[in-house]
Amino acid sequence: MSRIGFLAGVFDLFHVGHLDVLGRAGQTCDRLVVGVLTDEWAMDAWGTRPFVPLPERIQIIEHLRCVDEVVVVDGVRSDWLTGVVGVQTVFAASGTDGVLGVDELAGIPGELVSVLPAGRGSRSPILRAAIDQRQSRSSVA
Repeated sequence: MSRIGFLAGVFDLFHVGHLDVLGRAGQTCDRLVVGVLTDEWAMDAWGTRPFVPLPERIQIIEHLRCVDEVVVVDGVRSDWLTGVVGVQTVFAASGTDGVLGVDELAGIPGELVSVLPAGRGSRSPILRAAIDQRQSRSSVA
């Protein structure tokens, strides 16, 4: 029986930090299922809408060799993960923006959660700030 892992995130402004976390998750399980969180989830949880549309974020993740399956999710529920998907490990990212961390997996039993350390740094917060600034200037013009 293969070991199934699960990692969830918004994956907006995809960057090398996302790539590192996904690659490490893929190396520690036989099958990696990635949950791409909806725009509505991002709005509710973080108060901001992703820049990259959901279908494009899905397509980016689908094209990674370390990913076996992509599902769209509006949250992470333990009963669905273990019952329907058959997940044995739920990965949490430490210090990688756009990927769920331990604090965002509160409903998942601790024995299922495996924390992956942050990889290479991301410039996405800087990019997001620059895009926000540009959008606020263009809305005035």
